[in-house]
Amino acid sequence: MPWTLPKIFPALTVLSALALPSLALQPGFAADPPSPQRSSALQRLGQMFSPEIQSTIGACLEQGKVDVAAGPTSSGAVRCGDGSTTSVPYAAYVATVSDVLTASSLVGFRAVLQSNSGVSPEMLRMFVNSPQGGIVLRQAVQTAITQSELLPATATASTDILTDAVLTRLLPSLQDPTTLDTLLGTPEQYSQVVREFCTAPGMSVEQAKSRLPLNELQLYAICIQESGVADEVLRLGGR
Repeated sequence: MPWTLPKIFPALTVLSALALPSLALQPGFAADPPSPQRSSALQRLGQMFSPEIQSTIGACLEQGKVDVAAGPTSSGAVRCGDGSTTSVPYAAYVATVSDVLTASSLVGFRAVLQSNSGVSPEMLRMFVNSPQGGIVLRQAVQTAITQSELLPATATASTDILTDAVLTRLLPSLQDPTTLDTLLGTPEQYSQVVREFCTAPGMSVEQAKSRLPLNELQLYAICIQESGVADEVLRLGGR
């Protein structure tokens, strides 16, 4: 069955939901046990990035998960669901998780457009800008955050905050006609990012940006693409 625009979003939801727990060294999407191929891709993604990025995404996993709605502590740190705190900066947590979710979605959109001639970038932009498309996109992001299990299951307010942060990044990216074409940089930039940023022990986003003219979404997108997770999810979604 050919792809239609509304059908794109469930696959991107699963892609984003898989990416976050993989980076946080958590089990993958529990509702659908991974195939050996998906498992291999998830394991590769889980071994990427610096310890700092991994610990940021995995903040509070054993302390009731992150209470985003509670805001930062007086020192600017994340508050956990059990009332404890961590050394992870609140702003860094929101930014990193939102960047990974956004990058995952952009990688998925790019793959869909490349493999389905019936969906053009112009159609995608029109759909996202429509009332129906905006609702579907927001629901997809909310579902991805919930399925990632990084937040407490009942943390509606926290989910809303992260959803807004993702859409603030995702909507302008999808409305820019150059975003998906330049998402993975040049071949030389792609190889350098995989070698220096994606491969542990990696480096910080700021260090990577000082070496290459790429933004944080491009850096994460290259790693997600390199892991193979997107191809696995989109193949399953197209069945």
